Amino acid sequence: MKFRYHAALIATAVLSFGWMAGCTNGGGAPSDVPSEQSPANPQQKQEEPVKLLMAQKWSEITEADFQSLIVEPLKKKYPHIEIEMLKGENIKEMIAAGTVPDLVATWVNLIPDYQDLDLVEDQTPLMKKHNLDANRFDSVYLDTIRGYNPSGLVALPYDANFNVLYYNKDIFDKFGVEYPKDGMTWEETIALAKRVSREDQGVRYRGLDTDGHGKLALQIALPAVKDGNSNVNNEQWKRILELQYKINTIPFNEGVPNVHQRNQFIKDRTLAMFATGNNLNLLQSDAAKGLNWDMAQYPVHPDQPEVAGMVDQHVMFVTKQSKHKDAAFKVIETITSDEIQKKLTRASGKMSVLKEQSIRKELGADMPVLQGKHTEAIFKGRYIPAYTATNKYPDAGKFLNEAAAKYFQGEQDVNTALRTADEAIQNHIRQVDAATGKK
Repeated sequence: MKFRYHAALIATAVLSFGWMAGCTNGGGAPSDVPSEQSPANPQQKQEEPVKLLMAQKWSEITEADFQSLIVEPLKKKYPHIEIEMLKGENIKEMIAAGTVPDLVATWVNLIPDYQDLDLVEDQTPLMKKHNLDANRFDSVYLDTIRGYNPSGLVALPYDANFNVLYYNKDIFDKFGVEYPKDGMTWEETIALAKRVSREDQGVRYRGLDTDGHGKLALQIALPAVKDGNSNVNNEQWKRILELQYKINTIPFNEGVPNVHQRNQFIKDRTLAMFATGNNLNLLQSDAAKGLNWDMAQYPVHPDQPEVAGMVDQHVMFVTKQSKHKDAAFKVIETITSDEIQKKLTRASGKMSVLKEQSIRKELGADMPVLQGKHTEAIFKGRYIPAYTATNKYPDAGKFLNEAAAKYFQGEQDVNTALRTADEAIQNHIRQVDAATGKK
């Protein structure tokens, strides 16, 4: 998965986390099986071959995981179903040309894009028909999806992101400072960052990076636009910007122009603490070899001491126009099965969306990079439902970021910055609503 902020909050790309591919044996075609050794399900042999198309806007599922987690297990259980991943196509143009996918895999906050294309419909009838029990899923993921259609479920989740505090043990050892610990507040984390933010022998060490104020806002499910109105001129956003300002102004902790914080942590090894989402794929890359790292619980706010973040999940749905809905739903049935959820979480370090704790606790069990690491930190915090995203006001995030930058650079105080952003966003909303005929 990549780190993704909705356009109404902050313009950034979604990282796609590379999962470690597993291996599943494929089943033989029914024609290869003598009649006296027919499969346990006699109807399976009579099924007509079906070719499914799956689309994704970004690389929500890597090719390796597509094969390991979908193609191979699907072939084993439903040999009459073939599935192809559509690569790199513009889905809007694809539909205009007459190619409509049977399935879509996407980030939950992008559901409005597919609703605009009229691809989305309630999956509940298919769930009932195929006996897929919604109670198997952690309710917080389903509650987030229901925000896009309160009367049903327009998609089903198949994996989730998490937040955690990564830290470089060598930097803390170098300066004789204790390691971060679980349960720290942001203020305690800042105090610790001040002790390791310094210059030594010509090398500047940064104590803490948060992946930006947008990431901080996501922790408390705080959007820039809510219910069709600007949502930035309030105490919540003030607290977020002031927190980011405190971190930015720690001596020697200023950001490095044109150098990504992930490179600072993994490659340059000059960042002591990185508070962000799932970076396990990068930490098992060649670039991270020899990095002496561990993790602690994601820092919290005192008034929300257990909240690690809002729900950040990938979802899948059968499209309204699919001519093979039953077969397509078998894909969702497969990737959300206990077997594949366990394989996904063990091999990829992605969070299972099922409520079964024994599966969740196996996160990263097959990843050598996590051996001996404090993985318990990942499960310390809880996740709250994400806000319901909108794609109607695409410049809202830009106006907020411009105002925030002036505050961070000392050109405006925080109240002026938020008031300026609010006025710009409200004007943007009025213009969009006028153009679309909304009253």
